[in-house]
Amino acid sequence: MSTQLLDPVQKDNDGSPQKIGNIGQNMRIGIGSFSSWMLGVGGIIGSMAWLFHSYMIARAGALASVSAWMLAGLVFLPVTLILAELSSMFPAAGGPYLYKYYALKRLIPKQGELFGFLTGWLFWVCLIVGYACMGNGLANLVATSIWGNPSASPVWFGPAIIFSLFFAATAANQMHVSKVTSINNLFTIMKFGMALGFGALVLSMPTTSFSNLMHTNGALGTNFFVNLASVMTLAIGGFGGIELVACASSETANAQTSVPKSMMLTLISVAFIYAGMCAAVAIASPYVLSPDQSAALIPGTTISATVPGVTTFLMGRSWGQCATALVIASIVGCALGGLLACARIGYSMAHTGLFPKQFGTLSGTTAVPSYSLWFQCGCLLVVGIGANILSRFGVFPDAYSFLGETFSFMYILLVVLYGASFISLRYTDPHLPRPFRIGASGNGLAWLMALSTVVIFGYIAFGCTKWMYQLAGFLILAAGIPVYGYYRWRK
Repeated sequence: MSTQLLDPVQKDNDGSPQKIGNIGQNMRIGIGSFSSWMLGVGGIIGSMAWLFHSYMIARAGALASVSAWMLAGLVFLPVTLILAELSSMFPAAGGPYLYKYYALKRLIPKQGELFGFLTGWLFWVCLIVGYACMGNGLANLVATSIWGNPSASPVWFGPAIIFSLFFAATAANQMHVSKVTSINNLFTIMKFGMALGFGALVLSMPTTSFSNLMHTNGALGTNFFVNLASVMTLAIGGFGGIELVACASSETANAQTSVPKSMMLTLISVAFIYAGMCAAVAIASPYVLSPDQSAALIPGTTISATVPGVTTFLMGRSWGQCATALVIASIVGCALGGLLACARIGYSMAHTGLFPKQFGTLSGTTAVPSYSLWFQCGCLLVVGIGANILSRFGVFPDAYSFLGETFSFMYILLVVLYGASFISLRYTDPHLPRPFRIGASGNGLAWLMALSTVVIFGYIAFGCTKWMYQLAGFLILAAGIPVYGYYRWRK
């Protein structure tokens, strides 16, 4: 692979060369343009598209929930354009970390490396939390299909499911990247089929009513705008990972052009699936609140407003179990692609000298970062299983929703940093090659994209998110400071 170094040799404070654009050049190309798109969709669509609507409709009502998904897709357009330009500039492994690391080092010469590292730390931990959330969603789903309620399952059951998911996905990712992405393609094509099939099923039912979509009643009342604000963080979090395809840029053919295109296709595809599934669930039935007001239930039943639940209501238990099996497959596929991308972040952080050097080593047979994959597997097990056990002992009501909200807040902070890094590079490095550029000339459109990103996502982070999730996010971010201090001292 030939990857250009976009700036002459950059030096760290200790004087060692850091060729940012060449990080990952020893990896093997194995991802084509189509596989890159499928990796983007597959790494995002796991459990939320099929299971999270019950939580959202219960809190905000059907109309606000569907509107939140549509609005989230719209406000992610500037973000995706920004990421497309940045990815075309840095076709390297772990690109989304390197964008901010490079930009902040250029913008803030003395403290930029610390802030750059913290953005990488936040991104890495953010994905760990997000996928741990998905693992708990899988545990809840399987427990519900067997016992009728997650709380009725044995305490060991959830941890066993979470362990099986992440161990299997990590083991599979030891293969050459071309084989992993071929498997991911099949999983992702299946997800498109699930969305189309469920939509067709709901529309074919005589009981379907579009009037259900207009319901604004939720646990917070009937004020549409209050309800919309209450679920915007969740909806934004659902799009978290739009940049995952860029993490594998050094393994993607023609990455400077194919990765930006894949990001745009991913945004369109994911928005279609999220909004479409929420609308289909909403029109299938009216809903009432569960006793604890945390879930939306079909009246007269204990069936929740999820894709498997609605399928069970419309077609019977056997078809509901088939839908459950497909959701399980969707989660497995998401873990496969997501862990692939996440491991490349640890790899690139090691190559900037701020993570264990073992993270930067590649398997001699498949050229994948094996150590990084297994270490992140251990972290996923600690976070996922720990949250599952704590929720069973009442520390918080549900591990799935708690981790989902915490992940969403951390990811929104990252989006704000993308906007700031993007506009700074327009001035600190105006002559760097940009195969994909926002605006043919000048910086006016770039400023519009950056400001809209910072303002909108900044408001969502601090105006639409509960303090407990903000606190959890900042504590996780602060935990990166001693990590940075240790590896900076070793350098």
